[in-house]
Amino acid sequence: MSADDSLGRIDAWREEMVDALVRMLRIPALGPMNAGTGEGARADMVQTLLQGFDSVQRFDADDEHPRPNIIARKGEGREGTVWIVSHLDTVPPGELASWDTPPWEPHVSDGKVFGLGAEDNGQAVIASIYAARSVELPHSPRRGIGLAIVSDEETLSIKGIQHLIDLGQFSDDDIFLVPDWGLPDGSLIEVAEKHLVWLSLTVHGKQVHASKPGDGLNAYRVGARFLVDLLERLGLQYGDEDAMFTPSTSTFEPTRRDATVDNINTIPSRDRFFMDIRLLPRYDPEEMIGFVKMVADEHQASSGARIDVEVVQLTVSGEPSDVDAEGFKALADAIREVHGVEPKAVGIGGGTCANFFRLQGWNAYVWQSSEGKVHCPNEYCTIDNISDDAKTFALTFHRLCRD
Repeated sequence: MSADDSLGRIDAWREEMVDALVRMLRIPALGPMNAGTGEGARADMVQTLLQGFDSVQRFDADDEHPRPNIIARKGEGREGTVWIVSHLDTVPPGELASWDTPPWEPHVSDGKVFGLGAEDNGQAVIASIYAARSVELPHSPRRGIGLAIVSDEETLSIKGIQHLIDLGQFSDDDIFLVPDWGLPDGSLIEVAEKHLVWLSLTVHGKQVHASKPGDGLNAYRVGARFLVDLLERLGLQYGDEDAMFTPSTSTFEPTRRDATVDNINTIPSRDRFFMDIRLLPRYDPEEMIGFVKMVADEHQASSGARIDVEVVQLTVSGEPSDVDAEGFKALADAIREVHGVEPKAVGIGGGTCANFFRLQGWNAYVWQSSEGKVHCPNEYCTIDNISDDAKTFALTFHRLCRD
C-alpha cells in the first residue's frame, strides 16, 4: 500500500476518531496520588479500539488500584520497532467552577473536542491508534510498529513507562515518538528536558488561640517568609539561561498548599506546601536540593520553627536526542508534508515519557500539534489536530518501517 492510501483511510475515519475520543474521555482516569481509582476502565475501553494488531498485551503494575499499561504490536521488524507512547491518565480538573461544562462530560463544538484529558493525552492516544491501523506492513518489514499506552504519566511514571522499561519491552534498535507537547502549527520537536524536582516543605510551629499569638509559633507566617526568601534566592543562584529551552530559564513554582487549620481563630502549628522545579541540565539537582535545605536551616534558626524538606520526585534529565538520527529526520519530513512548516529542535521544562528513554541512551522525540490547553479549565483539542497528527505519524511509519 502507498502512503496516500494511509492518508485516505485517516480522512475516512475522521468522525470515528472523534467518537472514540469522546467515549474515552467519559471515563475518569485519575491515579491514586490524585485521589482517583486508576486507569483500568479507560484502558479496557481503549483496548476495544486496537483492531488489526498482531498482538495486544496488558502489563498492569501493582498499586492501590492496578495501573494498566497496553502494548500493541504490528509486524516484527528486522531493525527494531517504531514506538508511539501515549498515556491514559489525567490530572484532576481543579476548580470545577472554572469549567463551562463538566470535565467528565466531553462534547464537540466548533471543530473542537472539549473535556478533561482531551489534549493531554487523549488526542495522542486516538491519533496514534488510527495512524498505526492505517498502515499495512509487508511480511518482513524493516521495522515494526508499536504502541505503548501507559498509566502514571501525570505523577511518577514508575507504574507506567518505567514499569515497561523494567520488563524489557524495548530495545536499543527502537525509535520512540512521544506526542505529549507541541505548538498549534506543529513546528517544534522536543529533544531535551530539564531536571524535574518536586519538593514538600513543612513548617512545624506551635498552635495557640489567635488572640494570643505570642504564646505560640505561627507556622503559616514562618512558611510565608521562608517561601518568599527561597524563591528570590533560587532565582539568583540558578539564574542562567539556555536558548535551546522554552522557557529559557529554570523555573521554581510553589503549587499546592495543604490546609493549616479549619477555623479562622487558631494559630496553625503546621504549614505544608509543595514546589514544582524544572532545572536546566547544566545544574546539579542534588546540589540545588542542598541549597534549599540550607535556606530552610537559616529560617529554622531565626524563627525557632522546624522545617522539613522532602523530595517527592526527582527525575534527572537524559542526554538530548540526536537530531541527525533517522528517527528525527523521518518525523521532520512528515511534519513538512502534512503541516507545511520547517520543524525546529528545542528543549522544554515539562517532564514526559521521553526522558525515561533518554536515560537508557535511546533517542526519543516529543511532538504533537497542541493548542496549549494542557491542565487548563475547558481543555480541548481540535479535530484537525487529531487528523493531522494521525497523518504525520502514518507518514513517519511509512518512512521508517517499510523498505
